[in-house]
Amino acid sequence: MKRMGKKANSINRFLSDRVDIIIMPRAGASKKLKLTGLSFVVLIAIWLLITLGALWVWSKAYNYHLTKADNKIMRVKMQLIADELERGRKYLDLTQNTDQQMRQMLGMSGGKFINLPKGLEEKKRKEDDRAQQLFGTDLKEFDTEEFEKYIDSMQETAEERLASFQEIAWYFANRKEGLNSTPSIRPSSSRISSGYGYRRDPFGKPTGRMHNGLDFAGKPDSPIVSTADGVVRHTGWVNGYGQAVLIDHGFGYSTLYAHATGIKVQPNEVVKRGQIIAFMGTTGRSTGTHLHYEVWKDGRPVNPRNYFK
Repeated sequence: MKRMGKKANSINRFLSDRVDIIIMPRAGASKKLKLTGLSFVVLIAIWLLITLGALWVWSKAYNYHLTKADNKIMRVKMQLIADELERGRKYLDLTQNTDQQMRQMLGMSGGKFINLPKGLEEKKRKEDDRAQQLFGTDLKEFDTEEFEKYIDSMQETAEERLASFQEIAWYFANRKEGLNSTPSIRPSSSRISSGYGYRRDPFGKPTGRMHNGLDFAGKPDSPIVSTADGVVRHTGWVNGYGQAVLIDHGFGYSTLYAHATGIKVQPNEVVKRGQIIAFMGTTGRSTGTHLHYEVWKDGRPVNPRNYFK
């Protein structure tokens, strides 16, 4: 307690004593400032507060300018990315034009990758416009989810273009051996139960009707094979035909395999002559297990018997 009392007395004496501050300039007379110890302490505290405040303001200003510079650099980078994406989209459009020209030269149909659904091109144009707006917004408002959707859209378009070029390449390679594209084998080894042409309605209607194909009657799950090389255009349910497979063979030929089950191929898949594509069933408008097989040439049904070897 005595020691603490001595310290308190020493502090009080310091604060009450006079402190002289002598200012000695290089030229002229010196000046003396007379202050109490308390005033001296207050001046030191004020000086420290001013210094610390100035340092805080300077650091904030420095961080602001640094952040501003970083944002400027980021904006330049984003603009470069936008320019590259725009260039990529233009190349995709160029591939579409090239695709159409190649198909015309080879006498190919437009294909699912060229005859786009109504409104799809308009949708893609709006996506491009929105992407430009997206890159022009402030970084704080940048929508990463929308940006990812735009990238996914470009990737989807690129995959469609690639699939179309693969189809053209297959068509060109197969054109050298046009016989491979002509349906020339039986789709099933089962017996033919109904021929091509007009016949009585199998469901008992009094009037006859045109039968555009051949019916092969066999055991359930008997294999069905493609009668020529081609590209699968459709798999799945078709009214009246049940589960069906449609194959485009090029050169104006296509074949239909109906009332099937256990379909083994997918749309856009390339198939070879003799490849199993499904199994015999009784789906759709059917009186029993069988395969209904049609051959189409230049958009019209023809007698499949004329193409058996």
